[in-house]
Amino acid sequence: MTQLPPIKPTKPPLVSANSRAMKLLIFLTLLGITVAHDDYYSGGGHRPPPRPKPPAGRTKCPAGWMLFKRSQGNWCVGLFVGQFTQPNAELQCHQHKAVLTGLQSNNERQRLASAGQKMIQKHGYGDAAIWLGARRKGSCARAGMCQPKETFFWTDKHTKGTAGFGWAAGQPDGVLSYTLGAQSCVHQFVFPSGTTHPRWPGIMHGQLDDQYCQEGRINPNRKMYACGKLAT
Repeated sequence: MTQLPPIKPTKPPLVSANSRAMKLLIFLTLLGITVAHDDYYSGGGHRPPPRPKPPAGRTKCPAGWMLFKRSQGNWCVGLFVGQFTQPNAELQCHQHKAVLTGLQSNNERQRLASAGQKMIQKHGYGDAAIWLGARRKGSCARAGMCQPKETFFWTDKHTKGTAGFGWAAGQPDGVLSYTLGAQSCVHQFVFPSGTTHPRWPGIMHGQLDDQYCQEGRINPNRKMYACGKLAT
């Protein structure tokens, strides 16, 4: 029997080194495009963890106090009747673990004026003023040295800005007294009518006026004070 020669296995066609390098280059290029695409549309491929939600604003105030919502923290304001000088009114606020309040906006000023109007109507007062937490700047010792809204600053260490300084016309006028010195404190006039009062021409209900800090019983003779503290 004739013996056939052995069949040699067929070798796969050789792939040149250049061909393999070209395929690898194409693969890496496509991979780079995919990564770049993901980076572009997904914010870099590594999304930051979600930010925790801010805690709910604190809104609890003592009974009878008003809540003023502020970006730096909600603020509670309580209104009280008392024949005190401004420094003594500050001490009275400390009894409530509070301080004499500032007013951050016209809205706050008007809300406090409305509360004052109800208070004097309740007690039958003809007019009254509310002590606030503000002091004259040393650089603005005399009338005309500074713009009205820049003449005083809030002392409660929480109220911001000057929008709440809603002065009456011609105020603050910085009247000097030989016995009481300069008018370095601020009070807010409130009238039962909610508008004007014949005793105080030119002053509208709720507007501010500079006053002697040690004046506690006249101009006007009915006094109130507004205390403020952070909501809980």
